[in-house]
Amino acid sequence: MRLVRTLQLSTAVIGLLASAACAPEQAASSGARELTVADFYSDTHSIGVAGVQPYMKLVEKRSGGRLRFDYRTSEQLAAAEDIHHAVRAGAADVGNVLYMGSQNPMMYVPQLPGLYRDRDVVGASQAFWTFVRTNSVMRRTFREWNIKPLFCFTLSNYQMQFSDPSIDSMDDIRGKQLRAAGSILPFSIRAAGATSIDLNAGEAYDAFNRGVIDGLSLSVTSVKDYSFYELIQSAIVDLNLGGFPVCYGMNLDTWNSLPPRDQRVLNRAGDATVSATAAELRRQITEDLAEWRKQGIRVHHAKPGKRFRKRIAAVESEWVDQLVGDGMDRAEVERSIEQWKRLLRAEIGN
Repeated sequence: MRLVRTLQLSTAVIGLLASAACAPEQAASSGARELTVADFYSDTHSIGVAGVQPYMKLVEKRSGGRLRFDYRTSEQLAAAEDIHHAVRAGAADVGNVLYMGSQNPMMYVPQLPGLYRDRDVVGASQAFWTFVRTNSVMRRTFREWNIKPLFCFTLSNYQMQFSDPSIDSMDDIRGKQLRAAGSILPFSIRAAGATSIDLNAGEAYDAFNRGVIDGLSLSVTSVKDYSFYELIQSAIVDLNLGGFPVCYGMNLDTWNSLPPRDQRVLNRAGDATVSATAAELRRQITEDLAEWRKQGIRVHHAKPGKRFRKRIAAVESEWVDQLVGDGMDRAEVERSIEQWKRLLRAEIGN
């Protein structure tokens, strides 16, 4: 059985965050303000270790200890799908709000496939952070939910992992059943010629182990955080099936209660965290792929043809139709997607 390594926060991440941040704010002579943070990631999950944990450390450092955090991991404070409700109500000051997608579906715009490569994840994250703060739909929804976004980034692309070691090309994907999460990824899986199966993580492990499903779709850096890593025998990468958004927000009333200097600390730490976290995740891709090969997983680089690219491009219209069917305005959705593409091109140059 493969031992899934626990990711330790590298000094490089702390250093990058510290160098990206501005000069320290003067420490207050009064006591510290403790902010409760609700998360569904464990304290060893790679996304939390690379993202919110260094963010909290940076805020504590730059505030001179005025701001501190009570970090509640693994759904201690609220179930994953309820965290944004907890933040809205003030039961948590800060929370991982990515599961508010049904109320804020434009949050999932990074899942649109074929728009950036894994090596572009830093630029894509910066583009997404700008999108969150400037898009009219995002701004309106967060305001309605009494949430102030603190930092948001996107993971590297979804790829495909299989239990069958013989899968090594796009032709082998056809007809396979893959577990896929999110609102857009199932469209992308079908565009690749496979069948998308909606299962939670526990169900997916059991189905994968018993051969009920043929594989799953995760980003390279996310695989280590799940127990079915030990079941994977082959992987196809460079499919660029879209990323996955991660977003932390603060109760707006809590935000408004803070003095301007502490708001500045939180804002500047958020900006630094977006690029630093994405850079750390990008670094991990090469490291993780090397570990996969060392553990005997056969890694194959996809060479998508013109037909595949055409089918992937159609995913956007399918998603738009779904959102319109759910009651969103088509023109507003299309403007938002075009804004995302513009911001992305400006950051990554494609």
